[in-house]
Amino acid sequence: MNNYYRNIKSPNGSSLNIPIEMSFDNTGREDGILQFERDVLKELLNGIDDFETTKFANSPYPTDTTKTDLNYEFNFLDPTKNITGATSSDWSSTYNNATFTDGELYFNSNSFKNSFFKIDLYDTKSTTNQRAYISVILPTQQGLTDTGALGPNLVTIKKPTFKLDYVGADKEGFFIYWLKERDYIDISEFYISAKFFNGKTGQFVRFMNEPQSIFNGTDKFNFDKSKYFYYKIKLDYSNYEYSIYKEDVQTNGSVILNRIGDSTTPIKWYEYINP
Repeated sequence: MNNYYRNIKSPNGSSLNIPIEMSFDNTGREDGILQFERDVLKELLNGIDDFETTKFANSPYPTDTTKTDLNYEFNFLDPTKNITGATSSDWSSTYNNATFTDGELYFNSNSFKNSFFKIDLYDTKSTTNQRAYISVILPTQQGLTDTGALGPNLVTIKKPTFKLDYVGADKEGFFIYWLKERDYIDISEFYISAKFFNGKTGQFVRFMNEPQSIFNGTDKFNFDKSKYFYYKIKLDYSNYEYSIYKEDVQTNGSVILNRIGDSTTPIKWYEYINP
């Protein structure tokens, strides 16, 4: 845009042409408006964030690739034993140690029916900043059986030992449902912990990967929680399978992962007793 300025003092009446750019405030804002529209549509339609989930199954074992069963064994401390003098044999895989009678187990009482095991998957072992992403429930209606007594008669009752698989076994808790793609949350390793909700007492019980009897004195309560409250699970996105390991920390600080979960090396949990 040209602006003319006249110098009236000049005898020749000369003029000076000074170019000055003038633009309106909204010049160039059209691109910003279009970008704003795209951002709103993306937020409303979730255009590129993929939240589709899929199921991960336990991967075959290297020692026998035909086996995919996942085995849990939960051990409760004999309630007649004091934790200060307990030995490893005082923990056993029976609901009797969790205050349930053979009659309650055989008749599937409401208190037993409402009980369950809860497996939580965390992104880290550090309790100060960990976040739980997945929970898996194992109902007491599942599980292997044992022999109990109902008066003079022997009866079949449930025990807290689980064999999970595709077919021919219990299935609830075998699959882990998680994001199919890693674009939104890129996590392929978790740490799992276990709790038991006792429908008879209304309380949660936490489990360790070793019995507290391995510690002496006050060390039974003052130990490295990140080492003894968790197992490690790794997801394989190439075939949507997972594997569970126990971490073996060496004296030099290195960690060896030992695959567990088959029938010979089940995932063992031991009731933790608070001080």
